[in-house]
Amino acid sequence: MFIGRKRLFAENWSVAVGIGATAALWTYTVPHKGALRFTGFGNYLGTVAAWGTAYWYLTQNGVPVELVGATPNILDQVGYAAQRQAVTDYEFNGGNLLILYGVNPTLAILNMGISISWEELYPYDV
Repeated sequence: MFIGRKRLFAENWSVAVGIGATAALWTYTVPHKGALRFTGFGNYLGTVAAWGTAYWYLTQNGVPVELVGATPNILDQVGYAAQRQAVTDYEFNGGNLLILYGVNPTLAILNMGISISWEELYPYDV
């Protein structure tokens, strides 16, 4: 059980990702005296045919980490902008740099988006 204060965030981003390119969709440095806990995730594409080809992944200080599912790469739709899928057990300590990427291996420019929600956790001094 967490004892302290929380700040809640929810954001949507969409980026046109070039042919064969990788783009940072979200970059966040966790505050040094706090922690970050993901609470929801959704993703979307502007082209339905690209599902299963285009993918998203999260890095912690440059190292890929699992966010949804058993591998770091998210190939399928998980929730969507209006209703994120709940995610749990993804907590990152202060000072970590988190970057969520979109990868477009297709032969067309893709509109790739994410919808995420998270909490910043600040423990009370005891």
